[in-house]
Amino acid sequence: YGRTPYEIAVKYSTERHQFGRPINAFEGVSFKIADMAMKLEAGRALTLTAARMYDMGQKITKAASIAKLYTTEAAIQITNDALQILGGAGYTTDYPVERFLRDARLMTIGGGTAEILRFLIQREVFKEFFPR
Repeated sequence: YGRTPYEIAVKYSTERHQFGRPINAFEGVSFKIADMAMKLEAGRALTLTAARMYDMGQKITKAASIAKLYTTEAAIQITNDALQILGGAGYTTDYPVERFLRDARLMTIGGGTAEILRFLIQREVFKEFFPR
């Protein structure tokens, strides 16, 4: 859910001009895009790590919870940044970013709320440090 808003924002930032330059020439925009790219790559790495652990038959409670929590929260942040980059156009149905924001928020509920995932993560962390 973060990838498409990211791609829309990157494309829009090269096409939209302000003060005679594309808006991606401004650090306020280009740094947001850099942050979006970083979050996407980190989320992908966390997800692949959890999947690899699953394939190897390892316990994945902590890794899967971290991956889901990070990627869903990153999707919301990425979509919010895309809305900022698109400005008023981001709230119109001309771009699907407004829908992705609703969808990304819903992802934080299905399959375990953020609070449940944080509970699972902390429980596994303490098990690592204080095994029974």
